[in-house]
Amino acid sequence: SSIVLNSQSSFSTQMSDGNASVKLSQHIREVSSSSSKLSPLVNQRRSSCLIEEATADNSGAFKMEFQNLQEASNSSMFTFLTLCVMELHVNTRSSLKPNPEYDAIEAIFYVITNDVPAEHELPAVTTGIIMIDTAADLITSHDDSYTVDLVSSEKDMYLRFISILHRHDPDIFAGYEIEMSSWGYLIHRGYIIGINMCSELSRLVVNPSFKVDLDQLKMRDYDIKISGRILLNVWRMMKHEVSLMSYSFENMAYHILHTRVPHYSHQTLTLWWNHLSSKKRILTMKYYLTRVRGIVKLLDSLNLIGRTSEMASLFGIQFYEVLSRGSQFRVESMMIRLAKPLNYVAVSPDVQQRADMRAPACLPLIMEPESRFYSDPIIVLDFQSLYPSMMIAYNYCFSTCLGRVEEIIEVDRFKFGCTDLTINPKELHAIKDSIHISPAGVAFVGSAVRKGVLPCMLDEILETRLMVKKSMKAHKNNKILHRVLDARQMGLKLIANVTYGYTSANFSGRMPCIEVGDSVVSKGRETLERAIKLVKETARWKAEVVYGDTDSLFVLCPGRTKEEAFAIGREIADAVTNSNPRPVKLKLEKVYQPCILQTKKRYVGYMYETPDQETPIFEAKGIETVRRDGCVAVVKMLEKSLRILFETYDVSKVKKYVCDQLTKISSSKLNLQDLIFAREYRGMKGYKPTACVPALQLVRDWLTRDPRAEPRVGERVGYCIVYGPPGVPLIRLVRDPIEVLSDPTVHINGEYYITKVILPPLQRCLTLLGVDTFSWYKSLPRVRKSQKRLIPKGKTQKSTLSQFFATVNCIICHEVSTTPVCSKCRTNEQLVVALISQNIARIQRKAFLLNKICSSCCGRADDLLCDSLNCTIYYRKCLSNVGLREMDFLMDALSEF
Repeated sequence: SSIVLNSQSSFSTQMSDGNASVKLSQHIREVSSSSSKLSPLVNQRRSSCLIEEATADNSGAFKMEFQNLQEASNSSMFTFLTLCVMELHVNTRSSLKPNPEYDAIEAIFYVITNDVPAEHELPAVTTGIIMIDTAADLITSHDDSYTVDLVSSEKDMYLRFISILHRHDPDIFAGYEIEMSSWGYLIHRGYIIGINMCSELSRLVVNPSFKVDLDQLKMRDYDIKISGRILLNVWRMMKHEVSLMSYSFENMAYHILHTRVPHYSHQTLTLWWNHLSSKKRILTMKYYLTRVRGIVKLLDSLNLIGRTSEMASLFGIQFYEVLSRGSQFRVESMMIRLAKPLNYVAVSPDVQQRADMRAPACLPLIMEPESRFYSDPIIVLDFQSLYPSMMIAYNYCFSTCLGRVEEIIEVDRFKFGCTDLTINPKELHAIKDSIHISPAGVAFVGSAVRKGVLPCMLDEILETRLMVKKSMKAHKNNKILHRVLDARQMGLKLIANVTYGYTSANFSGRMPCIEVGDSVVSKGRETLERAIKLVKETARWKAEVVYGDTDSLFVLCPGRTKEEAFAIGREIADAVTNSNPRPVKLKLEKVYQPCILQTKKRYVGYMYETPDQETPIFEAKGIETVRRDGCVAVVKMLEKSLRILFETYDVSKVKKYVCDQLTKISSSKLNLQDLIFAREYRGMKGYKPTACVPALQLVRDWLTRDPRAEPRVGERVGYCIVYGPPGVPLIRLVRDPIEVLSDPTVHINGEYYITKVILPPLQRCLTLLGVDTFSWYKSLPRVRKSQKRLIPKGKTQKSTLSQFFATVNCIICHEVSTTPVCSKCRTNEQLVVALISQNIARIQRKAFLLNKICSSCCGRADDLLCDSLNCTIYYRKCLSNVGLREMDFLMDALSEF
């Protein structure tokens, strides 16, 4: 990784070196005034093709710190679980993806790990390959870190792999993508050749005559289940760990393991596998070994198996149910364990009973903020677990609810949740002094009469969470342990917060009771309103509540310093906490200075968590810097613009930065990686037949060429927008990034990106200061684009004018010319030769440095066929290849002088 970063740094230095150009421009002015138009070209400083972004917290812009969370687990406790990670190599037909109906499996790569003590008889790691080959030289050409088993046929390979699995008996099977490859492909291909892998992999005795419908296997989103085994689809687990635009293995390895790994197409891997030289085949073997070992490292680094086991133990559910079931299942599991000893039975309403239940009548308090830029400090106070605290403090539960006040006095049965309820008037009269009535008009008995099941459960959860947080403070210097404990307390917090949702899930709930749900919401709203009223009525604070949202309030302190704001915030928190029953607590979370409140749930500012914190933290909620429905350029430009504004309070500097980036986009000098959208694909059945969705449009095109090219449901599909004829619908301008990279005559639609994607988010933030960002763009001079004299490689279908006609621009001044160098520039032949030679040297130097970076990643100097769309260097190499093709034209022009 350090090699790559150092090479990138030297590359940027080369790009920004303009001393020679400055000397040449001075020479031009001395020679003659007729060649004055050449000076801007020579004087200009070559800028990076990337959008300038705010300095990242780490040198690689990683989304997650590299920490092996398994190290934080108790070393004396072993799970004694056996994990098997497996990937397959399949020789494909041309550029098509593997199809189990036609393409046989050539090799199986596996890693088997055992979580056992070091002195245990079972090995910690076993790595191996089973391949169809008779070449004995492969056995002696590999290292001792893995074993190679050679078999004569595909069926023998299956039988050998089954015997290995029976010997090791793994508890967990894992693969990075198990539907179209890995275990899914193995099972589907097994049925084609007559082996029932579901029964062979199962721990149960299955009827040999059992058959699986092949039509079911052809469905691309079937759920694979193997009796007695846990089957993990790793990429789907990664989606819950980190937010990224792509969840490919290569991107996960970079952001989680901080390691760049190359990606090769199936066509390239097939070419190497079938090569006459065994050294080429070893390249394919190393690729898959890196992949299976990397999957194990991902699981170990995040301690996914260990954390999931702990959650299963905490919630009282099975291992896989932690991953596959929702929050209601978890709440119910914990609730029933407390309810059964008290002889309670959970109600199981049907669909009709849920439909007959009352509709929710209460809403949380969400204020509309005063949208503007705040330079004074804003205190952010947050109730600690507001809804669980309401249920504990006021004893809100199914078992303590008496129903609505207007219905209690009736003797007959009245509607209560999804069922009916009858209250004995004599018992009601006996406890009349212990009844609490919620703002929703629902009566509950006090804890002295009956302690509710939900309050008891939540009290235990919150007490446990406080213990975990106390341990976090004691181990704050141990980052790995601190992160593990933080994940545990977050899990406890989530299960506490979704308990309210269990009571009010009126559409799909397992046991909803709207009387309890409305009471919790209304009491939470009342508590927040009382806190706001207290802030307004306390004159000594001289504070103003500018925003409130469910369980938090934003308090403006005009004319105060950051330190004074923290002191006022602590006073407010103590006053509100003392005015409420235990365990309701208002906490001082942070102070924003400066800050922009845009609309509800959309704000951004510089965050301070302590009075002595010197360096603020950029924090945004709801705006494009934390959203993934745009492109990277929007995130970079908006964050950098806001940082400049917060640090300098100078709009002119923001304007200069924005205009510089817009000029790059207008002149088509931007890296394509910054302009790629990535939206989740919902499956062919998830869209209407007439839907105009970019991801769906691309998938339909892919399926016409390859029936196995459909992405997984939930996978993010990348696309970009290009220029097209006037009046063409936007959906017809959607292109696959690979298509844009392979055809230099297809150009990114800079006008669309600027006016429809980049400027609107900037406008929403800066218009609060009275700034019109669209006027900035209108005032920019229009850059004349000089098209390169390039013809796309291969037999590309011609769809643009530039694919039919080569442009005629002077390579020095870019004026229209019928020759490579116009007549005006020819007046100074020495300068022309110098400039062309400089351009040729720059192109060669750039290509050399990029190849050097790729060589360090791939581990060799030749066959650099990596096509990873998640790598910045790949996009730069594509631009460099365009330059190399341009260099032939420059050499021909140079030969004329």
